[in-house]
Amino acid sequence: MKKNVLLLCAVWLMLSLVFAIGCAPKSVNTVKVTGTITIDGKPLEQGGIKFSSVNNDTTASGGTITNGTYAAEVPPGKKKVLIIGVKVVGREKLYDTPDSPTREKLETVTPTAYNKKELTPLEADITGETKDLNFELSSKFKHK
Repeated sequence: MKKNVLLLCAVWLMLSLVFAIGCAPKSVNTVKVTGTITIDGKPLEQGGIKFSSVNNDTTASGGTITNGTYAAEVPPGKKKVLIIGVKVVGREKLYDTPDSPTREKLETVTPTAYNKKELTPLEADITGETKDLNFELSSKFKHK
């Protein structure tokens, strides 16, 4: 179960990072950022978090969310914070054959606005190592 979620998050982060690396200069200085993420008051079980530079002056970075906690190495600066949360909702076939192997079927539990740089209301100003950078999400959030 965790492997599939981690794979989903890794793919999401890698695609985001590939785009960010092509658009922003590299930054070699990073600081550790940790915290918790809740949705509707409960820990977000699984997902990914990404810190994207507001001014595109550093590369994006992020980490995985497990049981409501995350840790990431982030270049200092003003960031938009993108979060995607997922849950396992069953199993699905890999192929359309009777003997197909199956995998966990995942469903996104966070509103899309939290996962788009131009829509997310989440921001952070990273100036140094940061503990307890917590985010409280709402499943009912809609961008105006």
